[in-house]
Amino acid sequence: MVKQFRTFLHNLYGYCVTYPIMSWTLLQKSILVLLLCFGLVLTWIIWKLVILLSPALWEYTNLALLKVNLYIDSLFILILVGLISLCHYCADRPWAQKFLPLMTLYCFAFMLCYGSYLTGSLSPATAVGYISAVVIGLILFQRWMIYITLMLASLIILITGYLSFQQIIPYAPIFSRSTLKNIAFQNGFWVYSMLFFMTPILFGFFSLLEILLIQWRQREREIKRLSQIDTLTECLNRRSINEALSAFQRDQEPQSYAIILLDVDHFKHINDQYGHHTGDQVLIAIAECLRRHSRQQDKIGRFGGEEFIVLLPQTSLRAARQVAERYRLALETLTISPSKHLHIQVSASFGVASCNETEDSSQILTQADQALYLAKACGRNQVKSYTDDIQQFAHH
Repeated sequence: MVKQFRTFLHNLYGYCVTYPIMSWTLLQKSILVLLLCFGLVLTWIIWKLVILLSPALWEYTNLALLKVNLYIDSLFILILVGLISLCHYCADRPWAQKFLPLMTLYCFAFMLCYGSYLTGSLSPATAVGYISAVVIGLILFQRWMIYITLMLASLIILITGYLSFQQIIPYAPIFSRSTLKNIAFQNGFWVYSMLFFMTPILFGFFSLLEILLIQWRQREREIKRLSQIDTLTECLNRRSINEALSAFQRDQEPQSYAIILLDVDHFKHINDQYGHHTGDQVLIAIAECLRRHSRQQDKIGRFGGEEFIVLLPQTSLRAARQVAERYRLALETLTISPSKHLHIQVSASFGVASCNETEDSSQILTQADQALYLAKACGRNQVKSYTDDIQQFAHH
């Protein structure tokens, strides 16, 4: 039983770290809250058992009430186990999805009020538990559920505090009268008890908050990554390419970079003959081929439907043309097999241009596009550069 429970907790922790808590179902979040309640009740039981096993501490507590509370805490444990089981095994039942999250919150609120009454409605443990429960509740659940529960819990705490003030019911009955007379941080037992009650609450609060923050940072990084890449090929998208070009124009010292534009030959024929799904697989394979034959500092982007761009920092026109030729040969020998009986050969046309200090990125793009147009006009599957090939073509 202990081994199974340990395995369950290990799997739960792995699930918490792997899958965003904010996307969990209400019942999954309810199980998490119930487990936190379970740990809280266990700390109560441990505290009471330590008192019972330490006769020197009996004078500081209401021993008769403490013994009765051990039975009540055991009942809480059974209720929590029952609710956890219901949330787990009835997850697909409409009634469970509707009522169990509210039952979970009410159970947690009742336990908070019960612990508040025993230790004192104005005690530090009550304040820490109250604030932690509100913050975590508002993060995990819908606001209306928390506000309703919060109003009920606050009302109960206020009523018990008022009745205690009027001496109708005892204040913090778990402690002895002599302990409470010396409560202004002069009674060591009371102070250490408050610290003991607060520790698991704070540990659970900050652990869950840390997990949420880790997942939030991961989500922010993923959103940023997705805003920068083309989701099909995982190359940079056009926006990121423009930003990289601006950075090259600003930061390259001395300004020296080259651009390669390439267009897949007869790509429309591939789409028309084999379908767009196959066309997508061809683009993915081409992008991967470009990555394999690129340097780490080169930036590869998808510039249009079947058009790619490669930015080469600190690269001359001659060196860029050699890189483009390497790409061309790699694509020419590439065999793409979308299915067992289908094998597709591709080729691409390339236009190369490099910057001069007097040119901006838009001019270089235009020059690379002109070279690409020339490569297609001359029969495709070849590399042309600006200005050498353009000038030769103009003379002819």
